[in-house]
Amino acid sequence: MEPARNGNGLAQRAAHFVTAASEAFDTTACVIPISGSEDHRPAAPSIVPTIHISLGRRDHQGSDPMGSAAWRQRLSSALPFPAAANFAPPTLATEVSARLREAGVPSGAAVHVMRAGLAPLGVALSEVLGSPWRTLDLDDDDASLAASTGDGSLAAQYERLVRTFAPLFDRCCTAAPLEAAAMSFRFGIEVSVVRNSVPLVGDVARVLDEPPVLLYVGNLTYPPNIHAASVLAIEVLPLVQAALRRPVNLALVGPYVPSGPVAGLARLPGVRLHGYEPDLAPAYSRASVVVAPLFYGAGTSIKLLEAFAHGVPVVTTRTGARGFPLHDGEHLLLGERPQEIADAVERVLRDPGFGSSLAAAARRFVEAQHSASAGEAEMREFLLGAAHSAMSPGAR
Repeated sequence: MEPARNGNGLAQRAAHFVTAASEAFDTTACVIPISGSEDHRPAAPSIVPTIHISLGRRDHQGSDPMGSAAWRQRLSSALPFPAAANFAPPTLATEVSARLREAGVPSGAAVHVMRAGLAPLGVALSEVLGSPWRTLDLDDDDASLAASTGDGSLAAQYERLVRTFAPLFDRCCTAAPLEAAAMSFRFGIEVSVVRNSVPLVGDVARVLDEPPVLLYVGNLTYPPNIHAASVLAIEVLPLVQAALRRPVNLALVGPYVPSGPVAGLARLPGVRLHGYEPDLAPAYSRASVVVAPLFYGAGTSIKLLEAFAHGVPVVTTRTGARGFPLHDGEHLLLGERPQEIADAVERVLRDPGFGSSLAAAARRFVEAQHSASAGEAEMREFLLGAAHSAMSPGAR
């Protein structure tokens, strides 16, 4: 099961998991829109049958999906759920299982779940199906991310949810080693590392625009991305324009709320708001530099890997580069304050040869450690490991 969510990162990770699963098992993808908009659902690879579950808001905080003492205890420990989990509560398991059976999925099928918000439903669904094993890709540490943004209530909700439901899965994983270690310690479970990965772009054909284009790609309904886009448009871009004494444009690419804070940025000089683009290659080919002033986040950033794969130099923050063994001045440039970020952007724009050297080193990094083939191999090994463990003596 995978959540539909605007932006490209989670959709890409989910698609790689589907591909990896399909190479080892008969696989059906079930897409459930627990966050973002249904207008830009991630497309599961066409190699597998796909079911889309349409939802309204469903708040079943007090429900007992399986009528058992075990579920009463689980809900007592985990409620109230985070808002995302309320869209697809465990009571939805009967409906989802019926849709899967209509699609030819047999009883006894294993269940893999993407993200913590779907974990309660994943457990309930696996019990309805009689699954021999179930796995959970946490991807990020949602509790730590919420805490970093100052949302203590949401952080506590995710902490309770993961503490209650993650131990019920045969295997759990996340994208970053530090988060895997932290969650293993907090929840007393083994959390494997399954790295984020991106397809390698062939011959990169970059046609740089004039004036230069700064690029930011992300789900612009997501608070950390809204903040980053605002800092970039309001603070960083004017500093770069003033330093170079010539026009510089900023392309913001990703879904946004037309009446929200990002829409207003289009009134600023040089800011171009492109909205959702299913094919990001043209945006990367025109970009002089990708700028990601991220100050909140968790896991590892697929937007950086995508920029690296497309051969575009990157300027970001320590938070943006978190989880990657990257070196400032070798693979990318780092800055924390708007002036530092602007100075780094100016350096790349004034010295295209230096920018090209950064992009080449970053591309080699992706090829060596984060290619789609390497990532899917890790995912396949993760899933096969759960299947093999389920067949061992004493397995659940």
